[in-house]
Amino acid sequence: MVSVRRGLLICLLLCGCFLIKTNAQKVYTYDFSDGLKSYSDSAPELHILGTEGKYIEEVLPELGKQKRTVYQFEANSGLQFNNQEGFNLMSGSYTVEIYFRLDELESWKRVLDFKNRKSDNGCYIYEGRLNFFNFATGEKAPVKPKEYVHYVFSRDAETHLIKMYVDGESKVEFIDPGDEAVLGQEQVLNFFQDDLVAKNEASPGAVALIRLYDRVMTPIFVQQSFKRLARTISEKPRVSQPREVPPPKPEGNMLERVVVKAMPAVEPVEVSGKVFNGRTLDRLADVDVLVRRSTSDSIIARSKAIDGSYRFQLRPLETYRITALSPGFEAKSIVVTPQAGGGETKTLMNLREENFDKPISTLPFSQSDSSLTSEARSALDTLTNFIRERTDLKFRLLGHTDNVGDFDKNISLSQQRAVIARDYLIGKGIDVDRVETKGYGPTRPLASNNSEVSRRQNRRVEVWAEPVKR
Repeated sequence: MVSVRRGLLICLLLCGCFLIKTNAQKVYTYDFSDGLKSYSDSAPELHILGTEGKYIEEVLPELGKQKRTVYQFEANSGLQFNNQEGFNLMSGSYTVEIYFRLDELESWKRVLDFKNRKSDNGCYIYEGRLNFFNFATGEKAPVKPKEYVHYVFSRDAETHLIKMYVDGESKVEFIDPGDEAVLGQEQVLNFFQDDLVAKNEASPGAVALIRLYDRVMTPIFVQQSFKRLARTISEKPRVSQPREVPPPKPEGNMLERVVVKAMPAVEPVEVSGKVFNGRTLDRLADVDVLVRRSTSDSIIARSKAIDGSYRFQLRPLETYRITALSPGFEAKSIVVTPQAGGGETKTLMNLREENFDKPISTLPFSQSDSSLTSEARSALDTLTNFIRERTDLKFRLLGHTDNVGDFDKNISLSQQRAVIARDYLIGKGIDVDRVETKGYGPTRPLASNNSEVSRRQNRRVEVWAEPVKR
């Protein structure tokens, strides 16, 4: 009997160890001391989005005079976490912790993208305020350009509750409408790179820390995490400006007031409009409408046209450019200047169907070389999501050379260039059946071959789009 009990005890202990191991909570930490690798067990490397960034040494304010390695990225570039490679860490409840800076904060600047650039919804900094487009905006602006910020985003899978923090303090809290903060089909989380439709919504900057949790971290934990980050390493403490410290409040009262839309202080003017097909006069159903300030070209409002109609509240006596974008149509913009007290401003926009009479992109190549240049890779990276989204189009990669060297070898070289560009797209997940290649050698020059400067224009692969015949 004793041996049976002992056997049962050993079995229970082994089962307990197995349960502890399999139910262990996961945390993936990236501090860029070893490139894009994590020092967490089983964590995958991060992937580069857009132009490859640089690793630089930078003095971080929360660490006194201590220098740390950070990853510096350009505008509309950033990093990506693959959830499938990370054993589905973000498939349920999760928390994302980032310590980063953005150099530009005018209007919307992307922080987190959950749908792999197929949706405008997601996390932004909107003129210094926390923003989840198109649902919630923090009232105050705790984020400043070119200054590091400790940023935390969490989502509870059961309640769909989203919380957003800056420097350890709760700022925004709301229920996630339509699971917008759930990863899309590709199961990737993108940092700092925005979609291809709306321009100027990404900023250059740098990131010193990314940490991902497979659970929702409590407000106390977030506050402690920031304090640990903010602990000065140098022996001499930093001298900070004294500030009035408000009395402690219950957690529910620490949240900033959340508004769905930020309204201007002055009385706004209503600007409405309709978008229609210029050939058939039918209203267009799938239309993105963007409003930019003419003085700065920054986007200040955006919306989906409903049955071809849109409506905005804009500050009077300022000039705006309203742009309509719809798949299969050329973008069109109009300029309006709403007048104070002038009532509703009405606009009309007729869109022309797309006419692909020129390349949508041109990839440069080096002399007598078929390998992709950094500029060509960057252009192909930008094209990838456009090609994925435009399933109504097929694409032709046409290779060209200058007239230096043997004619037949140049024909072969131009075909090699087109094939290598195609293979790069296939490696990004583009279906091979959607991309055709052909080489023309030196027979279709863009410029004269009389000088090296002009010959550079002829060493290229042109990317052409055309509608799929159904």
